[in-house]
Amino acid sequence: MTILLSLFGAGIKLSGYGRYILGIARGEMRPNMATWTLWVFLSSMNSASYLLMSHDPYKSAVAMAGTTGCILTYVFALRRGSMQGLNRWDRVALSIGLAAGAAWWFLKSASSANLILQAGFIISMIPTYRGLLADHDTEKPAPWLLMSAAYAINLIVVVLRWDGNIIGLVYPGINMISHAGVGILAMTLAASPKIAKVPAVD
Repeated sequence: MTILLSLFGAGIKLSGYGRYILGIARGEMRPNMATWTLWVFLSSMNSASYLLMSHDPYKSAVAMAGTTGCILTYVFALRRGSMQGLNRWDRVALSIGLAAGAAWWFLKSASSANLILQAGFIISMIPTYRGLLADHDTEKPAPWLLMSAAYAINLIVVVLRWDGNIIGLVYPGINMISHAGVGILAMTLAASPKIAKVPAVD
């Protein structure tokens, strides 16, 4: 059952990216390519460290699907998105990602690296939230809610295949909440057009 759940979660994650790519193609979403470049870096490090930490490809299926989907979305979006420079939040997230790589190298600990990377993911989501508040049309809820559902399934798989490593819960838990937050915020703003837009100032 856990194998099927992990594959189902990976499929949902890829479908979320597929929906995002479709949104870009339709002009419904305008990705910030600097942030997506950062996500390709963080996602690649995350899937590798999570797999080495858990020693379980089924717990890591959503993470690996995420990296695949992130790269595919990034390549597609390069033709549609705008390549702005890294803002201060992107730079902080990049620094955290580099610190995670250094910790992995010097401490020889995939667990430490993966835990540090989650701080990078949290920081890297800030420009998305701020961009959505500044322009309600930059994101649509469906891709984010699908990805959040994939992380929820990932959490279930981790619990069902429990090995006592509580760090294994951090990655899917944080991303489930942060991705659901974008989806819920996008739905709320779409349903309340009179809400004043908040300028996205670095």
